[in-house]
Amino acid sequence: MPLGALLDEVLTAGFRLERLVEPQPVPELAERDPAGYARLCREPAFAAAPSDRA
Repeated sequence: MPLGALLDEVLTAGFRLERLVEPQPVPELAERDPAGYARLCREPAFAAAPSDRA
């Protein structure tokens, strides 16, 4: 599901988004898997969106 569609459903359900967090890979990954590190820096594997009822 695209991020925009997911956020639309959350907001329509009456939640208020406090912030959006996209965790970054640890620097050690750059040495072990440079291509994977670069990809995760561009395209995070997941995002966290703390929210509460509006």
